[in-house]
Amino acid sequence: MKGENYLYFNAHTAEPAADDKAFMIPASTVLGMSPGAANGLVDVDAFYLSCEGFTGTAGRAAVLISCTEGKMVEAMDDLCAAMNSNPGDGFVVIADVANSNFCSPHITGCAVDSAV
Repeated sequence: MKGENYLYFNAHTAEPAADDKAFMIPASTVLGMSPGAANGLVDVDAFYLSCEGFTGTAGRAAVLISCTEGKMVEAMDDLCAAMNSNPGDGFVVIADVANSNFCSPHITGCAVDSAV
């Protein structure tokens, strides 16, 4: 869609070649971010970004974003700034593990779950 940013996540240490290793989503599908871990416990060095519009039982997807302990707020703030940035092509790298490219110095990795 013209004028919209697309957010790129690559959780693989090489070029992604399997399900749940990478995806790109329109920024408008982001539902929110929340601290936590997959097991429901508090996690001081990770948070979830959830989005809509995917197949699966709930029609949603999520990315678990790892961050420096004690820097979650800063990582979330940097991610929001990246989502709202103005790149010429609309392509915004949020987390690319293979190339060590992150939108925040506080983000250290990610894990993709395309159907939650």
